[in-house]
Amino acid sequence: MLLLASCSSNSNAPTDHHDTGGEQDISNVIYVGGVTDEALVRLLDVAPKHDARQAVIIDSPDLTAPLAKDSPATFGFHLATEATRSPGLRLRPAGAPPARWRRPVQDFLRLLAPERIAHAHGVPYNGTAYYLVFTGADSKQVLQVFTAGTSFTPEAVDWQHLTEAPQPVTLEITSAFFEDNSIPADGGPFVGGTFPFRIE
Repeated sequence: MLLLASCSSNSNAPTDHHDTGGEQDISNVIYVGGVTDEALVRLLDVAPKHDARQAVIIDSPDLTAPLAKDSPATFGFHLATEATRSPGLRLRPAGAPPARWRRPVQDFLRLLAPERIAHAHGVPYNGTAYYLVFTGADSKQVLQVFTAGTSFTPEAVDWQHLTEAPQPVTLEITSAFFEDNSIPADGGPFVGGTFPFRIE
């Protein structure tokens, strides 16, 4: 079973590298932008697919040169494809109701169900989210981030952990599209890419 997470950074960063064949500790994941731990669990439950359209391109910083350790860098990125993924633009299975009234129908059906299940961790997440994993040269995870945005700036304590990690550090990004915390058949998860860099 996956360990559910706290929503803040923690100085005791997880040390086991992500392995789809074993248990993944997500107790120290940093959550940004309304994403949920349930959505992250769904992402980690499935091996990511390779799709060139879902490859990630790093916009900043320039990872070909060492990053200065005196101030945290902002990691900005975008998907190789400029097409946006939204329920209204994606193809739906034959016979499925239009997206504009699919959710009201689902909510009505839930009301008719014998027993309603409460969402224990707030509002379910909808949209694209990105899982960022920073790993040291010793293959130990230093920082995990699950975010709805396409940029992330570590807090000072997290940046210090990255600067103290064996160099080079590797950033691995995985993305997925979510509907109520679940990943539809064409939603991924997708391999975004692996990006090594040094902090000096």
